[in-house]
Amino acid sequence: MADNKKSFVLYTDLIGRIEHLTNEEKGMLLQHLLEYVNDLNPVLEDRILIGVWKPIEQQLKRDLKKFEQVKSKRSDAGKRSAELRALKKVKQNSTNPTSVESVEQSSTNPTVSDNDNDNVNDNDNVINNKKENIVKEKPKRFYFYKELIKLGGEESLVRDWLMVRKNKRATNTETAFNNFMIQVKKSQRDLNFVLRLCVSNSWSSFNHSWEYDGKRKNAQYIKKQQKQNIVF
Repeated sequence: MADNKKSFVLYTDLIGRIEHLTNEEKGMLLQHLLEYVNDLNPVLEDRILIGVWKPIEQQLKRDLKKFEQVKSKRSDAGKRSAELRALKKVKQNSTNPTSVESVEQSSTNPTVSDNDNDNVNDNDNVINNKKENIVKEKPKRFYFYKELIKLGGEESLVRDWLMVRKNKRATNTETAFNNFMIQVKKSQRDLNFVLRLCVSNSWSSFNHSWEYDGKRKNAQYIKKQQKQNIVF
């Protein structure tokens, strides 16, 4: 963290990166985050947590760089504003026209005035951009995990399959979800049966036309679930 910087920003879409973690893993990630922003140089050893942490770390670095740039611009603008105020005071107190003219030529270089205006405009743009970001409504985020749970997916199966997809570098977009559900409906098989099949075979996707002894296994699976009084 920068000197005298006592806060940082966490973005709401972070939940999408950690939703597959256990509560213990989430706690470890939070502890690592707090140690990192306090310059304690923590080290992660868990490969799953490292994969989740890296995008967060890069975002923190980008935000810090923007903070330093804005801080530098404001500092420069403040210095130039002080110079202009001092120059104005010299003009008002001076009674010798020649002296005023000399001071004016040596101190009020047009470049200084232009730079000051540029810095002031930059600050105004920063403030205006922040206002626009606040007013603009953020698009609704799609959660692959939650949608599968809503449709009756078992939490453990959903979590395991998302881990398979992560290892295969598959993206959890709404389009990918819709295509998956289309194939599940075409197969006329239970969602949890398909999820279990995908996890067992390390499939990041599913196609109803893939050949396997699905009908018999699906019937056995549904019969077993009905005996356990699970409603689909």
